[in-house]
Amino acid sequence: MSTATTSRKRAHSSNASQVRSRALLSVSNKEGLVELAQTLLELGWELVSTGGTARVLTSAGLPVIPVEEVSGVPEAFDGRMKTLSFSIESAILYDRANPSHREEAKRLGIVPIDLVICNLYPFKETITYEGVSQAEAIEMIDIGGPTMVRAAAKNFQSVGVVVSPQDYPLVMHELKEKGGLALATRKKLAAKAFRHTAEYDSVIERYLHRRLLGEAVRNIVLRAGASLRYGENPHQGGSHYALEEDPDDPLALHRFAVLQGKALSFNNYLDADSLVFLLSLLGGENPACVVIKHTNPCGAASGKDPTDAFQRAWAGDSLAAFGGVVGINRPVDRSLAEAMVSEGRFFEVLLAPGFSREAREKLARKKNLRLLSNPSLENPSLRPFVDYKRVRGGILVQEGDVRILSEEDLRIVTEAQPSPEQLEEMLFAWKVCQASKSNTIVITRDRQLVGSGVGQQDRLRCCRLAAEKAAERARGAVCASDGFFPFPDGPEALMDAGVAAILQPCGSIRDGEVFEACNHRGVSMASTGGIRAFKH
Repeated sequence: MSTATTSRKRAHSSNASQVRSRALLSVSNKEGLVELAQTLLELGWELVSTGGTARVLTSAGLPVIPVEEVSGVPEAFDGRMKTLSFSIESAILYDRANPSHREEAKRLGIVPIDLVICNLYPFKETITYEGVSQAEAIEMIDIGGPTMVRAAAKNFQSVGVVVSPQDYPLVMHELKEKGGLALATRKKLAAKAFRHTAEYDSVIERYLHRRLLGEAVRNIVLRAGASLRYGENPHQGGSHYALEEDPDDPLALHRFAVLQGKALSFNNYLDADSLVFLLSLLGGENPACVVIKHTNPCGAASGKDPTDAFQRAWAGDSLAAFGGVVGINRPVDRSLAEAMVSEGRFFEVLLAPGFSREAREKLARKKNLRLLSNPSLENPSLRPFVDYKRVRGGILVQEGDVRILSEEDLRIVTEAQPSPEQLEEMLFAWKVCQASKSNTIVITRDRQLVGSGVGQQDRLRCCRLAAEKAAERARGAVCASDGFFPFPDGPEALMDAGVAAILQPCGSIRDGEVFEACNHRGVSMASTGGIRAFKH
């Protein structure tokens, strides 16, 4: 139909049931809209449209039926009333399989709407604008859109609903090839539509609780990812879900392509997360490699090239590295792959920005080794995130620790002054601390982790364990502690092992005794100014 007048007559004539198919288009995101509408018209569909959507379509020369021609009432109240009407909702909702519904629709002159294309007002985007008022935000609360979307999704047996331009190609393909949407497709689109409205309402709820009531509400939206063979132990079930809070994070674990090996386990995910976190702290300026075991770094190093970085990271604690997870911020080539498979080295997962064909051939010999690829790992960076931890009967929520120390943050607290090289080494050691479970002491030299004592209940044992692992490599090395030293005994153990410079938060009532112990041995100590790196 090319005119609104003709369309109106068809909509209310006794032959209304003869109309083949009708779609309602009402979208805020106009991406792909014209192409979709053109396809529908070519296939014989009528288009009903609202406000701005109708203007875009008519500007493109496409015939549309204004929504008021179907509703019988004008758009009113600055657009607050457009699609909320008996005629519109009835056309979407009535049960096509119910004879009495069909007869009633015919008697009432209801022309069925078989496809609803609708995405909602950009409320989430609007409230992120600087200086946006509460009144402006409230005007972005969509009412008619969610009603149409929910109605179409409820009636998925007969009606298709599309809330994302990403689904337009699928819809166009099925309409062209099959003449309609398959029931399986309508089910999938309906589920997606209800998720769309649920997430939309959750954003509004959080905003209104904060602005109107001064209360904090957090809705956690999870999308099913992968069913795992089991959880941390074989007797526990396990699954992976994608968190919707940061859908554009390029280093989200579900964005890694699995190129080889079986699916990741529950523990692999945990280790991979720790690995990506530490590589993000280290950044992409220099080749860097990290080895994770039970979520803690047992190897971390920068190198002159990727192979050197890997070998130095593995050598940091080769005993602990066995069976771990390895990640590197450079593509894996043949020479690096050869180094990785040599000398009986065994690890379960390898994360990298990419793999050359020759590297893939070399690593294919280890059939159980999982290869995960993500180009963003070549320049990894931290993103603000929300850290959730479950406790019995509740959830603890905190900001993720994305604080990166600089030399300007450090304060020298001893008579001996650290050299510029030692200051840089302190910052490297501190990054390894941030990725390690408390209590933790790490010893590094020349950008290589050589000793770590993690997860101990007292800091003295952390010091002794780190020194024992470092052995002779502790001499002249640098140490970082994630918390303050309550007594001088920890630094004494480190200095006995040969550590030459120490970084710690300070804040103990015995700080003076700790500083004096360092002064007595001529060892330099710097303070982070109270910034600590606890990780439970």
